[in-house]
Amino acid sequence: MINLLRSEFFKLRTVRLTVWLPLGAVLALMMISSAVSMLSPEPELINNADVMALIGAFSILVAMMTGVATSLGITSEFAHNTIRPTLASTPNRSTVFIAKAIVSALLGLAIGAVAVTTAFLTGSLLLSVRGGDVTLSDDDGSQAAFFGVIILTGLLALFGYGLGLLLRNGPGAVSIIILWPLLIEGILSGVLSVAGVADPERFMPYGSAFALVIPDSSDVSGGRVWGGLFFGFVALALVAAGIVMNNRRDV
Repeated sequence: MINLLRSEFFKLRTVRLTVWLPLGAVLALMMISSAVSMLSPEPELINNADVMALIGAFSILVAMMTGVATSLGITSEFAHNTIRPTLASTPNRSTVFIAKAIVSALLGLAIGAVAVTTAFLTGSLLLSVRGGDVTLSDDDGSQAAFFGVIILTGLLALFGYGLGLLLRNGPGAVSIIILWPLLIEGILSGVLSVAGVADPERFMPYGSAFALVIPDSSDVSGGRVWGGLFFGFVALALVAAGIVMNNRRDV
């Protein structure tokens, strides 16, 4: 397993898309945080929760791009048959796919940590220069949202990998990752609401997971813990389904 993990980390370092796509989103988040901090007319009135609410809202872009990167990472291996040597050298396919899942999740956690740290530091520094005072705190939920960004990015990386492993089709996986929160969940929520289901948003994986990055998680149905656990369960279910399907398929 250790050798497999090393191999997968090496593959990630050699695939430019896996690096540049999330990096672009990280830079965009940092620029947004910096721009708002510099252009705010009353920086002294901005508090911890305001900064993390801004970062949390736009960190979804970072998480989605990370999910896109991990989904394209696995689908490209199937498309170009570069996964065959790995499977040939490791007869137990499940071990290979689990190693890839672990590396994908760790990549997401690392990207999330870099994204939220750089965005918060640049934003708070610029605000302090202009007379503001922003720090992380347990009392207003800003600290929970800070770590929530890291967790959401890790989960979406795992979600993207699981979706790519299951579909083995890059465009299809990317389309679902992007359209799921923008279109699919809205339709499903509307259908469930018409059917008489109370609080249907609570059963939407993406929508529930957004509670992780919101300082006041009471604004989202189910709350922070439910959102993280539910989306994590969906991501793991996709990975498990992908492993089962690929153990039965020819490569």
